Amino acid sequence: MSDNKQSKPVLGIRREDKNRWERRAPLGPSHVKRLVEKGIRVIVQPSNLRNHPDHAFQKAGAEINEDLSEAGTIIAVKEVPPALLLPDKTYMFFSHTIKAQAKNMAMLDDILEKNIRLIDYEAITDDKGSRLVRFGKFAGYAGTIDTLHALGDRLLALGHSTPFLHVGLSYCYSSVEMAKSAVSAMGEEIANYGLPQAMVPFTFLITSEAGAVSQGSQEILKLLPHKIINQKELQELHEHPELASPFCIYLLVTTVEDWSEHNNPEITKVDKKHYYAHPEEYHNTFYEKFAPYVKVILNCMYWDQKYPRLLSIEQLENLTESRKNNIVAVGDISCDPLGSIEALMKTTSIDVPCFIFNPHSGEVHDLNTDTNWIYKTGVLFCAVDNFPTEFPKEATEWFGDNLIPFMEDIVKSDFSKPYDQMDLPPAIKKAVITVGGKLAPNYEYITEMRKHNEKGLKSFLILGAGFVSNSAVNYLCRNTSNNITIADIFIESAEKAAKGKKQCSATILDVNNEAALDKLVAAHGIVISLLPATLHTGVAKSCLRVGRSLVTTSYISPEMQSFNDEAVKKGIIFLNETGLDPGIDHMEAKRVIEEVTAAGGIIRSFVSWCGGLPLPEASMNPFGYKFSWSPRGALSACTQPAKYKQEGHFHTLEGNDLFAHKQRVDIFPGFSLEGVPNRDSTKYIDLYGLNTNIKTFFRGTLRYTGFCDVMQGMVRLGFLDPSPVPYLDPKGDAISWNEAVRLLLHAKAHLTTSRTIKHILRPESGFPHKGFDDDQARKITSALKWLGMLSDQEVVKKGNWLDTVAEVMSKKMVFEDHEYDMIILHHIFGIEWPNGQLQTKTSTLVVHGNDKMTAMAKTVGMPAAIAAELILEGKIKKTGVIGPMDSDIYQPILKSLKTEGVLFVEREQKSQKVY
Repeated sequence: MSDNKQSKPVLGIRREDKNRWERRAPLGPSHVKRLVEKGIRVIVQPSNLRNHPDHAFQKAGAEINEDLSEAGTIIAVKEVPPALLLPDKTYMFFSHTIKAQAKNMAMLDDILEKNIRLIDYEAITDDKGSRLVRFGKFAGYAGTIDTLHALGDRLLALGHSTPFLHVGLSYCYSSVEMAKSAVSAMGEEIANYGLPQAMVPFTFLITSEAGAVSQGSQEILKLLPHKIINQKELQELHEHPELASPFCIYLLVTTVEDWSEHNNPEITKVDKKHYYAHPEEYHNTFYEKFAPYVKVILNCMYWDQKYPRLLSIEQLENLTESRKNNIVAVGDISCDPLGSIEALMKTTSIDVPCFIFNPHSGEVHDLNTDTNWIYKTGVLFCAVDNFPTEFPKEATEWFGDNLIPFMEDIVKSDFSKPYDQMDLPPAIKKAVITVGGKLAPNYEYITEMRKHNEKGLKSFLILGAGFVSNSAVNYLCRNTSNNITIADIFIESAEKAAKGKKQCSATILDVNNEAALDKLVAAHGIVISLLPATLHTGVAKSCLRVGRSLVTTSYISPEMQSFNDEAVKKGIIFLNETGLDPGIDHMEAKRVIEEVTAAGGIIRSFVSWCGGLPLPEASMNPFGYKFSWSPRGALSACTQPAKYKQEGHFHTLEGNDLFAHKQRVDIFPGFSLEGVPNRDSTKYIDLYGLNTNIKTFFRGTLRYTGFCDVMQGMVRLGFLDPSPVPYLDPKGDAISWNEAVRLLLHAKAHLTTSRTIKHILRPESGFPHKGFDDDQARKITSALKWLGMLSDQEVVKKGNWLDTVAEVMSKKMVFEDHEYDMIILHHIFGIEWPNGQLQTKTSTLVVHGNDKMTAMAKTVGMPAAIAAELILEGKIKKTGVIGPMDSDIYQPILKSLKTEGVLFVEREQKSQKVY
């Protein structure tokens, strides 16, 4: 390298990589040329996505190079992944750290550790606090145009053809002027042909007046024929639509003074400065004064949690239920999920820019979840989180024009100097966030704010990174205020579950280590235990010691129930049975029972079937079954005793006899299903709030036909016995499967293992009334051969037969990449109505797995995560050891699950008999 090259200050321009649509740059070629002419060397990372091509930067005098290590200053638009941050540099980008935003605190830690001087565009302001370097106006342009496009699509789905259809999404236009021309042409259509009379007055409301985003939004809407109105005129036009014109839109530009009132009724005027300084002294009136009357809201305002919300979900639901909701669409350009307009459940992308939110059900529909999403009931939301990049070239030029006056000073400044000696323009110096491995003086508050924010964060500890954990993790990660730690005895499993999720961390944990467990539990707000049921007791004891609530998906064991009094005393919740079965089955049963009871009906019988199954094409093995949850747990359930009530009589079955009492189950004509009783059903008669004289109460487990015979054979042969066996001790001598099986069966030397099995399964005395027939015995033997249990292969010993068989099944009975599972849950209610009419009502849930998630994971992990979130939000009041039978638990969980596509189908028919 020449001495001349070494002596020049060097600027690096980073390639944007947040998503495929991010085509902006902080400086364009014209700006680079000016810097090069001032003796600054500029290195630009190559990019095929950036709107300004590489050769344009090269022509301006820049070098195109992947390596930016020679640059003392590196600039970008969006956040830089921590792993790509180079130490001892000056970085300049939108860091989103000055509010101690949780999702970027890990990046800030890396910046401090790597001795990076960070300058944030957002903090570059003048003496009055106005931002000097920004994209805001382009967010206003793109957000408003995209909302108009989406509005036309939505109105068409509602049965109204409008000119709004004739404007495209912003990225379809090569320039802002072309986009404006399209909007103007649409305006001419409105002026000439009008809007549907049923939609008049067509009102738009902007939630800010002076900001750059609002200015951009106003600029677009004022291209349409319009009339500016105030709140009083808005209400009058709504009450007297005959006074409104279909040949224009009506526009309100509102500020905090318009929808805020002081809590002291004697103070009638809102002082904006006082409002921002003391928001707790004010309440919001948007719900009463504006929400019932507007068609479209364009939300352009800044908001954080200390300010009153514009519109809560509850208020939007109240408007809908009272039939006063006229809001068709919300363009939330502020892109603040669960923010000033709480129903913004998520930000969107340019690929999928919109969703429909149903205020009544809480359902969210978009193109990813439903091809018919645009027809669904609710309010349309458009909230693309990078609107300005839809006009990448002009946004880059605008931004660069504002940034370039500062760049020479920044690049030539001495990085190594402490803050008080930095030779930077005042506007830039006060935007320095970190320097010398510390927060700059103006931003030292971030440390305390971070602590405060972290206290307010909802922190979840998930124990177990097994089959169903991913759905719980994915659900909790949607809320950016949630922090999740995944702990497992195998760190690789925990890291895999946390991979790619900013809010997740992984750690290794042996739950038998009380000190380590207590420390981890104490560091979180709540624990979700997805461990085997036998380990819940130790976790519950830890939660009692440190005062944390606990959620499990397992049945309430006697040991767990024994913690009730202490949990009540400590004011904590041990919520169990929040999976599928037990879990969703209880919730839907209670929902229907309470609905019937409230209408005057009496439940005379209740039968429930539930099972996790492979889809038919994935069931090609002797069991017709594959594991979508813990193999050990599934096998343990095969030997649980059962009790149920049928036609007025109680029946009790020993665990070893369970599968001998199989029965055919007819739910769908296309499926051959069978089932067996599931544990003690009768204890739920009282928990479901049913009369003890109910004729039939039965809960059963579903499998494909043939499974029960094979499993009963394995039980009969002793393969599901959890008792320790010396020859299966992992520390003992190696043994083959055939040798181990012969020891178990006490096989005689002159008989083969297969003949020994047949003799045991089909004893000569008592047949055919006892034992298995030839066909059943042959199927059982074939299943054992398929598992390799009659071979000379060495056994992977686990100390007992149950765990050893679970180990081999976990390897043989797994889903391949192209195979998926499903769950079926089918409730049958026998109802007697006050008029004596008998009715059979069914409620059926079918969920299919896919490439992203198994059906079992979705229906076990997700309800547990929802329950945990409800507890941390203080929405579940009952303390102690409980199940999900109370309405304040099952109603919101079922509502949230419905949003996720976990939907029950109900059918009713008159009956002659209900038991």
